[in-house]
Amino acid sequence: MLDRSWRDWSWIGLVIFLQLLPIVAVAMNSFATEWAGTVLPVGYTDQYWAKLFADPRFMAALQNSLIIAVSSIILTPLVCVPAILVAHCYFPALDRWLAGLVILPYAVPGIVLALGLLRIYSGNYGIVLNGTPWVLIFGYVPLAASLYYIPIKNNLRALQLGEIFEAGRLVGASDLSIMRRIVLPCVMQGLIVGLVMNFTLAISDFVYANLLVGGHFPTLQIFISVLHGGSGRLISAVITAYFAVVLVATAIVIWITARPSTP
Repeated sequence: MLDRSWRDWSWIGLVIFLQLLPIVAVAMNSFATEWAGTVLPVGYTDQYWAKLFADPRFMAALQNSLIIAVSSIILTPLVCVPAILVAHCYFPALDRWLAGLVILPYAVPGIVLALGLLRIYSGNYGIVLNGTPWVLIFGYVPLAASLYYIPIKNNLRALQLGEIFEAGRLVGASDLSIMRRIVLPCVMQGLIVGLVMNFTLAISDFVYANLLVGGHFPTLQIFISVLHGGSGRLISAVITAYFAVVLVATAIVIWITARPSTP
């Protein structure tokens, strides 16, 4: 048993090492004075990080990306999660259509969807949002729908919802109360996965951000594209900062959603 456990943890450790190795290499490159032909950098310096934080464009891009990502993880679950729960519990036929709709944005090229959003929000239908962060936030809602649908549906399939609703109604509980007190806590793990992936999508997207807002509201990915062709050490610093933001945000989301609620 001990030998088997040791082998299992060895494989897990190997996978973790291989996953972290590129990130660690990029971080080391951002501090390296010279790194060519050697396993480790010849020397280390923080001049590229100092240059990065002294650049007002980086701080503005980071702030814009956080605004978009946080707004997206607030709005998207409010739209998608109730639709998933209602369709699964009350409208099974509609749920089958919803399963196809949530993957539709990934079957259509991103540039086509972006052009469609530009047309919708350019004033042709009385709504003008082009060049504002709102067009990005609303654009990420259909993109992130599948990130909530798949993990939440996996949790819902493990529940005997018919029996849960019958038992709740017998004791006088309303369907809304059953959803809030029983069903929603049971799908919390799927919701956490959706929130983390939603945040990562919103903060790492380039196609939508570049086509829909561009220089009007530059995000972190647009800033990285501006630096393209410049110092590789500086770009490594930006990418390392991006990974750090995603790690911290993921930890915050998991802590907020996974902590026990007080009665």
